[in-house]
Amino acid sequence: MKKLIVLGAIVAAMGCGGGKGASNGGAGGTTGAGGGATGSAGTTGSGGSGQCPTGSEGCACYGNDSCDSGLHCLSHLCVATTGTGGSATGTGGSGTGGSTAGTAGATGSGGSTAGTAGTTGTGGSGTGGSAAGTAGATGTGGSSQCTTGSEGCACYANDTCNGTLKCLSHLCVSLTGTAGTTGTGGSATGTAGTTGTGGSATGTAGTTGTGGSATGTAGTTGTGGSGTAGTSGGNTLTFDAGVIMAGSNNFGIVGAIYTFSDGAGSTITPNCTSDTCFASVTGPGPFCVSGTGTTVLLNSSTLQYDYATYWGAALGMDLYNPTNTSNAQEAYVASAHGVTGFQFSFQNKATSSVRLTYKVRDPSTSMVLDYCLNLTTSTSAIHFSDAKLQCYNATPGPALTAALADHIEQIQWQVPTSTVGTTPFNFCINSITPLTN
Repeated sequence: MKKLIVLGAIVAAMGCGGGKGASNGGAGGTTGAGGGATGSAGTTGSGGSGQCPTGSEGCACYGNDSCDSGLHCLSHLCVATTGTGGSATGTGGSGTGGSTAGTAGATGSGGSTAGTAGTTGTGGSGTGGSAAGTAGATGTGGSSQCTTGSEGCACYANDTCNGTLKCLSHLCVSLTGTAGTTGTGGSATGTAGTTGTGGSATGTAGTTGTGGSATGTAGTTGTGGSGTAGTSGGNTLTFDAGVIMAGSNNFGIVGAIYTFSDGAGSTITPNCTSDTCFASVTGPGPFCVSGTGTTVLLNSSTLQYDYATYWGAALGMDLYNPTNTSNAQEAYVASAHGVTGFQFSFQNKATSSVRLTYKVRDPSTSMVLDYCLNLTTSTSAIHFSDAKLQCYNATPGPALTAALADHIEQIQWQVPTSTVGTTPFNFCINSITPLTN
């Protein structure tokens, strides 16, 4: 990309654990059939399986206090907040009577201790034999030993629980316990406020949970992001082959980053007058340049050192150039976007100093003015008010005002030239970020 740039100096800175409710309760054993004179014994009633898949409705939460899709972890149990789901009902085994005297059917084993109270198993229905046999024993219900109405146990028949507990998925759970329920919407559609994303200029606030229904509580407001305004990575400008594309940031910045030189002996690599500059850079950078600033010579007419001719080379970035063409920069109205300066990472690999310049077009004269300062730190946050008019003079001018900052066209990073010899340079600029504070 070829750029013909106005001379200037300076490169711009750019939960639930396995607690109660791990089982839905065991099924009761069946009643053995009465045997006849030759009847066989009734079959043994099967106990509750006690197998309740972690993360399923009515079962224990995963180790990170989460549940399967659509469920919420309350009182260490996965429950639905949309109505009340049914819990598993233990079914008794069936036995068939034999022809000889049958022995009693075995008592069904209960569900696991950690399960929700199992319902009483249905007795076996064994058919009597031809003679008087002994009736099979009635299978007992699951042995979960969980008191109806208590936390983690079955609700009462009218879907109520003890104290402040709520009945969800036919289980009594606490909405304020350790299962991380604060902020969870209790309605059919209510969800907890999500946590705001950190790192943006002003952290995005979490969304507010929808109000709960008769059994739910309103979600709490999500916490805002923790990013410091104007300095977080969320504001960092991104490039596509060395160009800031329109709409890629919230600051209205559009334009390219490129190099240029005085054409009087100074060199810079990459050279944007002959190379495809920074075509390989997509993202925040880095943008690395190296070269040599030529020696400043005397002007034969004025016998003064001619810095205007031998000013060196620079890395520049347009702030508003929608067409991305040479000399088509327009004023960037910083105040319209809340921008007060720029921050960037700066790596100087040589001993020469690097100067940052805000190139400002004076609206009263249409002249381009240099507001600048020399960089000294690896990470530089340069507010507009930090830059002075013609900082390279023995007595610099006033600081850049907010009003004039609305007429900035470019940021430049330049290595000042010298009258005593050439000036080698080698530096990188990365993560250019608008400041908003």
